[in-house]
Amino acid sequence: MTFYDHPYKKYAFVLFSLPMIWIVSSLLSGRYFPDPAEPVMTLTGIWAVVFLVFTLLMTPLVKVSRFKWISRFRRFIGLTVFWYSSAHVCGYLVLHAGFSWVWIKEDLLKRPYMYVGFIAVVILSVLALTSFKFAIKKLRKNWKPLHRTVYIAVLLVILHLWWQVKSDISVALYSSLALVPFLMYRLNASYFPTLHTRIKETITKIKKTEKSACVKKSGR
Repeated sequence: MTFYDHPYKKYAFVLFSLPMIWIVSSLLSGRYFPDPAEPVMTLTGIWAVVFLVFTLLMTPLVKVSRFKWISRFRRFIGLTVFWYSSAHVCGYLVLHAGFSWVWIKEDLLKRPYMYVGFIAVVILSVLALTSFKFAIKKLRKNWKPLHRTVYIAVLLVILHLWWQVKSDISVALYSSLALVPFLMYRLNASYFPTLHTRIKETITKIKKTEKSACVKKSGR
């Protein structure tokens, strides 16, 4: 069963679309005027980070829970990250820069953190385009190494957030606190398997100890 065959697919699609529906409806109703660019870019960026956290959370959540079926949502959540990050870029191009290449050029010179964000979006775009079965078959062994570049994208997103901070650090701080722990877990699992195995064995021992304690109590 693929994600698109899953009985909860419609609910997931609606749920993931709700923030975008709210942003678009608020924009069309004039709630964000006279400067719609800032709220649109901020909100789409925040939601892109939220779903990026969910993608990193997916693997440890599947391992520690009994709900293995949630792994079927991994690709869809990854695509959702791409949608919101693309909306973030479109918000800049359309609402902020007005497709003025002169304006964009000046912004790139003044705000170098835009380069970092752009590279992150390019990586996420490549991952989105290669997330389907056709690409998986074509890339074969190269598919997994390619999709591990999501870790680079996460680091770039964190850098992008902190680099543009002026006074309010809340978005950058909360995003980092959410992303860094799961990023470290995934990097540990991918590149430091020995340490990851030891952690897994420790968790297993704790679970066995808890089970044996429960059995002894029930025996009494």
